[in-house]
Amino acid sequence: MAPLHAALLFLHVVAISLWMSAALWVPGDVRAALALGRPHADALAARVRPKLGLDAAAGIATIVTGLLLMWEVGMTRPRLGITVGFVAALARLGLLVVIRRSWGSVAARLARGEVVEAKDPTTRRMAALSGVAHTLWLIALAGMVFPV
Repeated sequence: MAPLHAALLFLHVVAISLWMSAALWVPGDVRAALALGRPHADALAARVRPKLGLDAAAGIATIVTGLLLMWEVGMTRPRLGITVGFVAALARLGLLVVIRRSWGSVAARLARGEVVEAKDPTTRRMAALSGVAHTLWLIALAGMVFPV
């Protein structure tokens, strides 16, 4: 294995691992902290913001390293699995924008001193979107592992 390929593959796997795990527990953390009330809810922003930031950075790194790997091996026409995985990864990254907006809504309400219930529609939407995001992540992974 060429050194460049090995380095790109290593960076791709690290980025994928970070992407999968960075925000995995965010919806549960938000709901649990809101259920406990203040001061637990007040500490949420300090935990959630960096996790969502790492999620975005790792997603971008995953896509960039994947594209670099395709370039490095001279893949001009990716197989179906790779294409499906790439589209799922892009959709997963796009979904993060919606999740971040939902979190921004919760954070703004908390900053104004409002009480946000654990079962608030916004927190439930965050959990549902997170589930969809992780399903897309699984589809992307399957596309890369089984490139058909």
